[in-house]
Amino acid sequence: MKKELLYIVVLLAGCKEVYNPPVKTSNPNYLVVEGNIVVGDSTFIHLSRTIGIHDTSIIQPERNATVSVESEDGESYNLQNMFNGNYFSPPLPIISTKNYRLHIFTTDQKEYVSEYVPVKTTPPIDSVSWKFDSTHGVNIYVTTHDATNSTQYYRWKTVSCWEHRASDSSELIYENGALRFRTPQEEIYRCWNIDTTGEIFLASTAALSSDIVFEKKLAYIPYRSTQIRWVYSLLATQYALTKDAFEYWQNLKKNTEQIGSIFDPQPFAEFGNIHCVTNPAEPVLGFISCCSTSKERIYIFWSQVHFPYDLPDCKKIVVSPSDIDEVFSGYMYLPLRYGDFGSVFADYVDCLDCRLQGGTNVKPPYMPR
Repeated sequence: MKKELLYIVVLLAGCKEVYNPPVKTSNPNYLVVEGNIVVGDSTFIHLSRTIGIHDTSIIQPERNATVSVESEDGESYNLQNMFNGNYFSPPLPIISTKNYRLHIFTTDQKEYVSEYVPVKTTPPIDSVSWKFDSTHGVNIYVTTHDATNSTQYYRWKTVSCWEHRASDSSELIYENGALRFRTPQEEIYRCWNIDTTGEIFLASTAALSSDIVFEKKLAYIPYRSTQIRWVYSLLATQYALTKDAFEYWQNLKKNTEQIGSIFDPQPFAEFGNIHCVTNPAEPVLGFISCCSTSKERIYIFWSQVHFPYDLPDCKKIVVSPSDIDEVFSGYMYLPLRYGDFGSVFADYVDCLDCRLQGGTNVKPPYMPR
């Protein structure tokens, strides 16, 4: 198995010189496959290519591939080519007693297939809970179990979203030399940040007498964090894994989170269960599973934790009618609302435009009004 992607930098405490071992500078350009064949819900697969260790460009998506899900008895279901290496299918007619695989043809005339994998049924999430510590913040946990003792290997993915607001609501827009009222779609007072963490959450009950996972930690929100300035939401998605899939994700977790000293686990060379048919010696990164999912969403409101926060250093000014063009044609101030006798209240842009703190002003449908 090729190991171009595996590099180790060893730093020994107390040394006066840092040794930088030579690394290969070639770009292996391996295919990376992310996603699962999902039972009872939509299937999303993302394809991309690896980049060289010294390459500072963004990861390149694999566009315009032909992607399908196949059963071991020849049934085939094509995924829709979306954008930027994303491929999608609405719920597929998966039969729990069959095995399935992913089949990929890329535009450079290469063919890739995953191994056939069994269908795993994911048990429901019992609860997603949180505990508040006024010193350290909020910890979020998941609890689940399988009464049949047939799951044993679990993985979770989390997506968090939180609302943040500007210091005041700008009712006006300066446009083409004139002021007008904002439409609801142009509101920049409320924004929402969405974060899909890359952290890998795993648990195994194979060594336990009961198939129970109790309060597996999924997230930590520090005390005073702006994530709970208004309302915070976390969606946990649970996957049942095979033993092989669990070992792949466990090794990947060690490789990405624990490497850093000579006492940490060494990089592993197992690339997954996907292979290049055209060139069997070419590694492919990723592991395809087939399973149902279980999801649970929670909300945490500021009124439940009362995190202290600092107000921005904003100071409203009054703009006279004769100064409107000069003030608002620049980039420092935004109009706030009308005052008396044609004047306009204004404030700094970063006090009135929530987008400058990140996120979007388009409210996700699952967030409260």
